[in-house]
This record gives sequence, C-alpha cells and structure tokens, in this order.
Amino acid sequence: MSASPFQAIISCLSSKSALIGCFASFSGFGAYAVIGGVLFACGLGLPIPEDITIIASGILVALGKISMVGAFIVCMAGVLVGDSFMFFLGRRLGDNAFKLPVIRKFMTEKRIKLAKESVVNNSQFICFIARFLPGLRSPTFLTAGAMGVKPMTFLLLDGFAALISVPVWIYVGWWLGDNWDENLAIVKKLHVYLIFIVLGLGIIYFMTKKYFIKKTIKSE
Repeated sequence: MSASPFQAIISCLSSKSALIGCFASFSGFGAYAVIGGVLFACGLGLPIPEDITIIASGILVALGKISMVGAFIVCMAGVLVGDSFMFFLGRRLGDNAFKLPVIRKFMTEKRIKLAKESVVNNSQFICFIARFLPGLRSPTFLTAGAMGVKPMTFLLLDGFAALISVPVWIYVGWWLGDNWDENLAIVKKLHVYLIFIVLGLGIIYFMTKKYFIKKTIKSE
C-alpha cells in the first residue's frame, strides 16, 4: 500500500534538503493541496518547518510546476487558516485548550509558559512578532485566543505579518530554483537576518511605547 502525500512529507523530516526534495516531486493541483495542507498542519503545531514549506512552493514556481499567484494564495490561506484555528480554539476553550492531548503532544510546557508570559506583557505586538518565531507561533496564537485578545486585532496583526513573511520566502524559493540543494546555507542566514530585523522592530516598538507612557505620566 503506497504512502499518502502527508506520510511522504513526514518521512522526509530528517533534513531540510530531503523535505524540499519531497515537495518538489509534486505538481499542479497535488502540489497546491499538499502545500496548503502542510501549512495548516504547521499552524496546529506539528513539527514541520513552515518556512521551508513556503520556500518549497517558490521552488515549484521556478520549476514551472505551479504559478506564482497560486503559490501566494495557497500559502497565505494555509498559514492564516492554521493560525486562526489555533486562535479561535483558544478563544472557545480558554485554558482548557492547553489540556487537549493533541496540544500537549506537540507543545511543551516551556513553550506554553513562554507564550503566556509574552501575551500578558504585550498581547498586540506578540501576535505580530510570533509569526517570525518558529516553535512559538502555535502556542502564542492559542494563548492569545485563550486570554481574550480581540479577533479583529489578531487577524489584522497576523495577516500583516503573513503579508511580509510569505512573499519573502516564496521569492527566496523562486530565486533558489534548481540550485536549492546547494544554497540552503543562504536560507539559514536569511532566516537569522529576518529574525534580527523583527527583533529590532520590537525594540523600537517597546522603546517608543515606554517613551509615550512616561510622557503621559509627566503630563498628568
């Protein structure tokens, strides 16, 4: 009995190179279905690299197996549906969401605790920055829903972050094209640079917020 596309993806998790090679074996509707499904699964916290999945879609564009517009639509949909599912699950169940067996299987106590602390300290900004932090996305979005972050706030911030990250990684995949296996080191560097940029924005945000809080206190 042949393995399903998702079982094939799971079997390729031993390395990023193997994972991209597995994605590259699909084309057309099958490629769109696998990419969208895997990204949704990433949003649920499954241990599949989301960024590599999006990069793989860009590689498929370069190989002529899917279109650029199709890759963007499917990646955005997969990312946002997965994120929203976790957020609204948390909103529906509250703290009980953290007790679900499937959640506890993929999310460690440490990650959940860190996510809670982050959301408590600044719920709005963390909904934006979590999109750029692998391993913290799912627990953060689940926590944001459980702790009462407004749906519109979450959707706007997460959507804005996705509009930045998704096109960037698709373009990187398209740029890598046939040479993806030789250039994975570049991808790692780009990922580090992106995280530093986001952290820099975070520092600017918190410093600006602190300044205006002090200014408000002085004026009272």
